[in-house]
Formats: sequence, structure tokens, C-alpha cells
Amino acid sequence: MRRLRKQRDELLRLYKQLSSELGETNRGVVALYAELDQRSAELRAASEAKTRFMTSVGHELRAPVTAILGLVRLLRDPGSDPLTPDQAEQLALLEGSAADLLGLVNELLDLAKAESGRLEPRWGTVDLPGLFGALRGTMRSISRSGAARPDATRTEVEIVVEEPDGLPPLRSDEAMLTQVLRNLMTNAIKFTREGEVRLAARPVGADRVAFTVSDTGIGIPPTEQERIFEEFYQVPGAAQADVTGTGLGLPYARRLVTLLGGELTLASTVGEGSTFTVVLPIAPPEPR
Repeated sequence: MRRLRKQRDELLRLYKQLSSELGETNRGVVALYAELDQRSAELRAASEAKTRFMTSVGHELRAPVTAILGLVRLLRDPGSDPLTPDQAEQLALLEGSAADLLGLVNELLDLAKAESGRLEPRWGTVDLPGLFGALRGTMRSISRSGAARPDATRTEVEIVVEEPDGLPPLRSDEAMLTQVLRNLMTNAIKFTREGEVRLAARPVGADRVAFTVSDTGIGIPPTEQERIFEEFYQVPGAAQADVTGTGLGLPYARRLVTLLGGELTLASTVGEGSTFTVVLPIAPPEPR
């Protein structure tokens, strides 16, 4: 009997000890959840502040840049006084610089709009042959003009756009898809001194389509292949390659692909080139 009472007392003591330890653990978990909620609220506030800042700065910059472009076109109007060759050259440089700045401002505003959650796809059947044809002309013009890479040592990069034959009808947002492929191809031209930039498409199974943008450029080290999708990030060594930019094109492209229910991935080898792959469903994803 005495032994049973002793065992009972020992069990009660262990029970009280475990109950106390469990209570301490529960209080710690509650405190941890409270701290996580606070940190989450702080992160949301910081993200919203950043988006507001980007939107405000973008709008403030776009107005004067647009005014500069308007004045340049006014001075080059045939009805105005004729310009000397030097004046015409200087105006062309001014117009090009202003147009580049306007493009960067628009990228900033696009990214801010995507982050704010106000960007919604407009679903419809995509005219892939027309889309590819437009990209072929636009990218060849950029390659010839050197707009993507202003350094004088670069050669004209060959733009190859394969015909999108044998693909199922794709329902997506044509404007968003065009923006994604344009960003990827412009980025490829920037980092390709010679060779080609190629756009192709192929079916993936019965319900998806893959778009690939490949180049023969400088390539991206494995340690940088995920970081290039971070906002404002520039790969170390890009400056030595005479490449400039904001680091917003690829993050914006990935956000658009996510909105379209797809995935954007990268495969690259330093010195050999890179391949960006966009895989999209052939029908709009189910709303979450």
C-alpha cells in the first residue's frame, strides 16, 4: 500500500511538472505568434509605403520627361526653323535619352501597379502568329539601332522568331504576354554581343504551352540566377559589359507570369548564354 501511494505521489508530481512546462510552452507559442503578426503587419506597411513611393516618384518624373519629348518634337517639326546638322544631332541625342528615361519610369509604374494588386488579366484568345510577328519586327529594330546596348563595340545580334505552329489555342492576356516576352528579349539583346536571340514556343503536355527566349550572351553564374528576379538587382560585372538598366524588367516579367497562372524559369551557363522559359496554361487558371 505504501508503495502504491509513493508511486501515485510520484505520478502526480510528474503530472504537475509536465502541466507547468506545457503551460510555459503554450505561452511562448502565443508570444511567438503575436510577434509574427506584428512583423507581418510591419512588412505589409513597408511594402505599401514602397509602392506608394514608387508610384509617386514615377508620376512626378513622367510629366517633365513627357514635356521634354514634346518640346523636342516641336523643334524638329518641319514648320519650325531649319536646324543645323549639329543641332539636329544634339536633339536626336536628347530625344533618345528622354525616351530611355520615360521607359524606365514606365517600368517603375508598371511594377508598382503589379505590387499593389490592381493589375488584373483580361482573358481572351491570343493571336500567337500576330504576336510573334510584331515581336520579330520590334526586336530586329532594337538590335539594329543598338537601343538595348548603346556600346559602340557590339555587332548586330540576329533575331530569330520561330513560327508558332502546332500549338493549341491559348487563352491568356495578350498584352501581358507580349510585355513578358518583350522584356525577356530586350534583356537578352542587352547581354549578347554577337550571335542570336531566339524566341520559340512548344506545347507541354495537353494543357500547357512553353515559350523560350534563348541567347548566346555572357550567361549568368548559378549564384545569381535567382537574384536577378529581385527588384533593382544588377548582376555583378554588368557594368563592365556596358549594360545599364533599373533591374525591374525581370521582376516585372515574373509577376506578370504569376498573374497569368504560369511559371518563369532560367537555365544559364557562363560564357555560353541563357534560356528563359515561360510555361502557361492554355486556359485561365481557376480563381483562388
